[in-house]
Amino acid sequence: MRLPARPEYVLLGRLIVAHVGQVVGFGPEEIYDLKLAVTEAATNVIRHAEVEVFEIEYRRLPSAIEITVVDLGGGFDAGAHEAPMPPGMGNGIEGGLGLSVIRNLVDEVAIESEPGKTRLRMMRRAGASVEASSG
Repeated sequence: MRLPARPEYVLLGRLIVAHVGQVVGFGPEEIYDLKLAVTEAATNVIRHAEVEVFEIEYRRLPSAIEITVVDLGGGFDAGAHEAPMPPGMGNGIEGGLGLSVIRNLVDEVAIESEPGKTRLRMMRRAGASVEASSG
């Protein structure tokens, strides 16, 4: 799905991920986590990528959902955002909190970024405890 990079379109991405979550059989808390992860990813694009549009791809897997947010902006140093930020501590990087939030909401996060294209892939499994898999 291609969306204008404006805050008022984030709701559309949230609505679609909620529907996909229901189809896969996710519970209300899992759907809420997915909606929040999509919100954080889309907000990062809107704030930092300086693009007119971005894409959200949804892929239904057996008992899981894969969501990929793609923008054709300037990219960033994904390695600088790899380590999760300890609670209450800054990491010296402007921003970055959105990625920490996303990592706490989904089971897997993969970032590929270079000038001209950034892909943020998130995977959430139904019934999986994010805390158990990320800790």
